[in-house]
Amino acid sequence: MYEQPAKWNECYSELDPKKRRDMLETLCMTEPDDGANEYRLKLYKVRHIDEKSGREVDRFLFQCVNFIYLYNSSRLFRRSAEREIRRTFKDLLFEEANIYGEAGEQALYWEIRNTAMRYLSTCNAPGYNRAFFGLVRSNESGRKDRICKDIWRMSRGLAQRVGLKDYMRVWNDAVIHAYLSAYDSGAALLSVYAAKAGDTISFK
Repeated sequence: MYEQPAKWNECYSELDPKKRRDMLETLCMTEPDDGANEYRLKLYKVRHIDEKSGREVDRFLFQCVNFIYLYNSSRLFRRSAEREIRRTFKDLLFEEANIYGEAGEQALYWEIRNTAMRYLSTCNAPGYNRAFFGLVRSNESGRKDRICKDIWRMSRGLAQRVGLKDYMRVWNDAVIHAYLSAYDSGAALLSVYAAKAGDTISFK
C-alpha cells in the first residue's frame, strides 16, 4: 500500500534533515511527479523549518514524545487529548494529504515513518530508560520493553483511548512499521500490549 521506488526509499531512510532535504529536492526535479511532490516539500518545511528564526527543528519528532504524554493524560482528559491531536494534524498539514489523493497519503506516511526511525535512533542513547532517577542503566530487555511501550502509546494505544483509530491510521501505520522493521521481536512485543487493550490487530 505504501510501496515506493528505491530512490525514494533511500531518501526517507536518511535521518539527517539537511542531507534528506538535498535528496528530496533532487528527486522532485529528476523523478516523475506522482502528483504529491509539492506536498512532500511542504511537509519537510513544516516539519523542519522554524519560520521566525530559520533554524532547523523537528516538529514531527516532538509529537512522538507529546503523544506519549497524551496517552497518559487521556485517561482523565480524553476530550482535551482528542482536540490536541486534531489541532496537531491540522497544523502539521496531515489533513492536506487528502488533497493529493493516494500519492499524498503515501508521502505523509513516509515522512512520519522517517520521524519514527529518527525517534528510534534516539532510544540507543545511554540515558534511555535509566532507573532510580537516571542513576542506573536498564538492561537490554528492559530497554526493548520500554521502546515497545512508547511506540504503542504514541500510536494505536493513544488512538484507541481517544477513539481516533481511523483518523490516525497513517500515523499509526508509519510508526508501527518503522518499529517492526527495526526490531525482529517487535511483533511479539506489540501483540502483548494490543491484547491487554483488547486490540485485535495482527502485527506482521
